[in-house]
Amino acid sequence: MNLIAKKTNISNSFFIFRTLTQNYVKETVNAHEVEHHSNMKEYWWNSNGPLNALHSFNPLRVSFIINGLTNMKKIETKNIGTRQSLENIKILDVGCGGGILTEALARIDGNVTGIDPSKELITIANDHSVILRNKNIIYFNESIEEHALSNTESYDAIVTSEVLEHVSNKYGFLTKCIDCLKPGGSLFVTTPNRTICSWLSVIVLGETLNFIPKGTHEWEKFICPHELQSILENNCECDTISINGLSYDPFTNRWSWTDSTDLSYALHAVKRI
Repeated sequence: MNLIAKKTNISNSFFIFRTLTQNYVKETVNAHEVEHHSNMKEYWWNSNGPLNALHSFNPLRVSFIINGLTNMKKIETKNIGTRQSLENIKILDVGCGGGILTEALARIDGNVTGIDPSKELITIANDHSVILRNKNIIYFNESIEEHALSNTESYDAIVTSEVLEHVSNKYGFLTKCIDCLKPGGSLFVTTPNRTICSWLSVIVLGETLNFIPKGTHEWEKFICPHELQSILENNCECDTISINGLSYDPFTNRWSWTDSTDLSYALHAVKRI
């Protein structure tokens, strides 16, 4: 059996095991993941540092969210294409880290709440937003389970970008995200696909050559588009609106849309009314 076939079989077996056991794993927060990302706090806002890919990803992420909400007629016509694009839109950024995407959404008038289980990263996010005097952001150091307890059907949109690949209990995580979403509200997810392409690009190339901090990803935790779609549609009362492929060039630090989801993808789903 060649390496690619062996890797694929291991991947499929792992997903079957995970699917059978995910309902019995209550926590979505992994202490090791929190510690690893907390250790990045010193360079989180350095756009030329180890997290430069997250910074360069913002234009595509923001446009994906705006376009999705526009298509669902959630953005007022007068605000389309302006700095008030997200005016009166209540957004939850789950796994916000140090606030890179959170701030970008708030700059175009989104009413954004960011949550993250890392106390260190929430401190970084708060401190940075104070510098900008951005009053459209609120940060909480808590998990999605904790947040969902008092925020049922509270948000027009929920964003979880480059987070799902770090979550073991994806079923529980997504269920709690949708609990916080208003009926008719939108969920936006970006995450790597679980393919040989992503293994070679993210793990072998990305982390070996230090384009990504070593130890950031576990390939077995990646999720395929059809797996994510299945959880959302069968267990979370959502309908998938779009799945778009993403590509990233580490040598130029540029993201772009592509027809292929082999490396990474962005998914937009809507909670059924």
